[in-house]
Amino acid sequence: MAQPMRKLSVPASDKRQAILDAALELFNERSFNGTPMPLVAERAGVGAGTIYRYFENKDALGNAVFRVCKLALQQHLAERIRGGLTPRQEFHAVWRGLWEFFGANPAAFRFLETHHHGSYLDAESAAISDAVFDSTADFVRRGQAAGTFRAAAPALLIAMTFGAFIGLVKEADAGRLTLNESVVDDAEEVAWNMLRA
Repeated sequence: MAQPMRKLSVPASDKRQAILDAALELFNERSFNGTPMPLVAERAGVGAGTIYRYFENKDALGNAVFRVCKLALQQHLAERIRGGLTPRQEFHAVWRGLWEFFGANPAAFRFLETHHHGSYLDAESAAISDAVFDSTADFVRRGQAAGTFRAAAPALLIAMTFGAFIGLVKEADAGRLTLNESVVDDAEEVAWNMLRA
């Protein structure tokens, strides 16, 4: 007679990370609102009460996941930008940075860019999100001042160009597009043409 599978326990030092990883997976699979905390505990391999040792409630857990993912993306993109780049070179660095980040962290990218977070973001998470947006808007304003980017509200240009990358991911997820280097290069050129003056 087969023995019932025993649940493996997670070492204490890894429990917080296991909870974050499980929450990220489940938020992508089921949405933030559709993910009950006991399911996060089950996926993480911890007791239901253990989550509350690390996170006060589901909103706190959602904010922690958001901050980890947003800061990782911000750092990844910042590492690709260096002084002396033309606006076109900087745009290429950011576009390729998005592609690299998506390739290395698809769950984090999907969580950040294909979910609505407004219902639970706290002031700290909102400030991080605003800082990332402000940095991108500054890039657009510099390009506009140099005459490289078209005259329009930075938020509009950001929505159009970075929305294009998000659209690639959604089309690939729907099975209508295969994401590869060539497609990403072609999409970069299209996005650049939307942005440039």
